[in-house]
Amino acid sequence: MNYFKTHNHEEFISEKRILALQWAVFLFIAIVIGRLFYLQVLEHDKYIVLAEKQSKSLNVIAPERGEIFAQADNKSEDNLYSLAVNQIFYQVYVDPEKVTRPQNIADLFVTIFSADKAEILPKLEKSEDNYELIIKKASQEQIDKLQAGVDQLLQETNVDKAKKDRVDSMGVYWKKEILRFYPDKEVGAQMLGFLAPDENGENQAGRYGLEAYWQKELAGSGEQILDDNNAKDSLLSDWKSQIEDGADLVLTIDKNIQYQACKALEKSVLRHGAKIGSAIVMESSTGAIKAMCNYPSFDPNKYNEVESIDVYNNAAVYHNYEPGSVMKAISMAIAIDLGQVNANTTYNDTGEVKFGKRNIKNSDFKAHGIVNMTEVLVSSLNTGVVFATKDIKNKIYYEYLEKFGFGTPVGLKISQESQGNISSLKEKNDIYRATASFGQGVTVTPMQMLNAFNVIADGGNLVQPYLVKEVKYPNGNQEKFEPKIIRQVIKESTAATLKGMLTQVVETGHSRYAAVKGYYVAGKTGTAEVANPAGGYFHDKNIHTFIGFAPVDQPKFTILTKLDYPTSAPFAESTAAPLFAEIAKFLLEYYQIAPTR
Repeated sequence: MNYFKTHNHEEFISEKRILALQWAVFLFIAIVIGRLFYLQVLEHDKYIVLAEKQSKSLNVIAPERGEIFAQADNKSEDNLYSLAVNQIFYQVYVDPEKVTRPQNIADLFVTIFSADKAEILPKLEKSEDNYELIIKKASQEQIDKLQAGVDQLLQETNVDKAKKDRVDSMGVYWKKEILRFYPDKEVGAQMLGFLAPDENGENQAGRYGLEAYWQKELAGSGEQILDDNNAKDSLLSDWKSQIEDGADLVLTIDKNIQYQACKALEKSVLRHGAKIGSAIVMESSTGAIKAMCNYPSFDPNKYNEVESIDVYNNAAVYHNYEPGSVMKAISMAIAIDLGQVNANTTYNDTGEVKFGKRNIKNSDFKAHGIVNMTEVLVSSLNTGVVFATKDIKNKIYYEYLEKFGFGTPVGLKISQESQGNISSLKEKNDIYRATASFGQGVTVTPMQMLNAFNVIADGGNLVQPYLVKEVKYPNGNQEKFEPKIIRQVIKESTAATLKGMLTQVVETGHSRYAAVKGYYVAGKTGTAEVANPAGGYFHDKNIHTFIGFAPVDQPKFTILTKLDYPTSAPFAESTAAPLFAEIAKFLLEYYQIAPTR
């Protein structure tokens, strides 16, 4: 009996030991799993940072970004002015594990950068550390001195000359950093765009404007990251030879015209209490953009200090809006080109035109009696332009608007270009053509509207607007953009008739404040209602536009001025038209165009 009890007792103890061992194994596995979870999940970001720090001890050789230039004046095309330039500085860091003479290296930092040795030395002597940032902004001159100092230490350490020139120089490294600088600050900022960290937060990339559209060309290619292996047997110069710096952009912008136009726009927006405004100046015969401005603007050097990112948008090419009465010039050109009317064709204006249950009335709510087509533009009569286009089928009218460039992006080679919307004309109901004829129910961008109007200025031709004149690559290659006629839209005789009619609009009509003393100017105002998303139009919001060109007999430039929601006056004749006159007067004097009257 005693033996049996002892045997059972030993079996019981053995079972307890097995159970304890199982729990120990389970606990060990749980601890391992927990540790892995801690390291891989909870501490994931920490170790990613450590890994990045180790990778940052590598030497990064990056291409230098191309710069952006404007024409400095109208005297020489080779006289350029910088709109976006590079300010180069260096970040200096060390790999403490490779620093063999920390005292001497610390002395170099004290001598060259006036650093605090007591602060620097502990960083150089850290163990199990691959990255310590020492200097955030060093000049090229300071880097040259640092290189010379490191070379001297290498010589004193009996390192052969070949190794002395290598990237791995006693654990001291530097990385070129390029700060984009925009000398003109707010002037033309939306056109240029700015640089900001890319999606990974590492490299700088173009955002908005030209910087974004031309990112690939401006950025260059061939960034090299040198680690210990490829640094051992390669000279820095060997790797630099594989880098291709970015290309430079030479714009058609004239910096003097740009400055004057932008400042005039700013004053006008503030004077008239507008929400935003845009101004574009284009050479009538070539399509070269001489100025492109929006206000409010922002300083691209401090792009992150804006109240709203909406200010980044280049409204001159981005904003879709119903243009209002400036479209009457285009509609009249179509009607005359098709032989439906001529400048002297008359009709009886009763003050309204009925389309089923809808009535179209003049903006002044008046009947003007017997008037001709010139008077339709002079007095900006809705009923008159509806009369002029009444026998044109929607499909034909739509095709003409397409030929004028509406419904497709202008192709200015800049980011954010919108295409507008003229699809309502695909409907069969005549009301859509009727409202489109005076600028309702279709949307355009300011750049589209300017280019379409310029068809009249350039004798019936649609020219290709362009902003970039030349791309200069570092290898000496050049890509040049020349003036180009896209197509003939209306007959030359039609354009000549419209020139005369639009001159009369400025002489005696609603656009008289656009006149410039001593010159004949052609143009048209537009006071557009703003569509309410809930239906109908807002009663307290208008967009004022003026488009014109001068001198009429041989146009040098075509200008669009646009103010959104001005509060000082109800019509564009008192806001956008005087702004046009101010810019046009400067241009006529700047180009030294002699008075013609």
